Amino acid sequence: MTKLDYSTQANWQSIGGQQQSPINIETKNSTASQLSAISWRGLYQAKTIIGTDTTLEATGTGMAYLNDRDFNFDQIHFHIPAEHLIDGQAAPIEWHLVHRSATGQLAVVAIFGRIGKPNASFQALLDQFTPATSHALTEPIDLTELLPDTGTVYHYLGSLTTPPLTETVEWYICADSVMLGEEQLVTYQNLFAPNNRQVQPLNDRPIIAERL
Repeated sequence: MTKLDYSTQANWQSIGGQQQSPINIETKNSTASQLSAISWRGLYQAKTIIGTDTTLEATGTGMAYLNDRDFNFDQIHFHIPAEHLIDGQAAPIEWHLVHRSATGQLAVVAIFGRIGKPNASFQALLDQFTPATSHALTEPIDLTELLPDTGTVYHYLGSLTTPPLTETVEWYICADSVMLGEEQLVTYQNLFAPNNRQVQPLNDRPIIAERL
């Protein structure tokens, strides 16, 4: 498998078109909705840790109710710095909770990290991580502390942010960030080079501001 090289991302081959991710979310241009975009259902747990060349990834179990449909949690991975921008500002880290519905629809919940108190869920992942090694966990890791429970959610239709950059992915960007310890962030930055895709043109796509 060819190593993913973020320094040459301008040359990545795409099977998509005009609905690429990530994007800069201009909050003043979003359309407000009173609907609830996300409802966490069931305990989110990591059960296998995968050490790729570019990120810490963990697969596991959990369920979310996204815009009136059930989605099963598949995996979590992390990007430094954040891929999505809010009004042009990037958080130091962003993680993606990848979900899939019974019909195969992909939905990704994006969550930003901010510096504050240490995060127990993130620390448990770091403690179990070994570069370039994948292994099942003897005890599942509770991912609850990586999930926000309030705030605005920006919903739009986009793509995967790594090749093949497939479109028709539902995105849910949580505006309320989650705290990580500064040393935890530095530890992650020391493990991986920047692994964020550059923002892509919006191309007149609607952005719906819903609630969590």
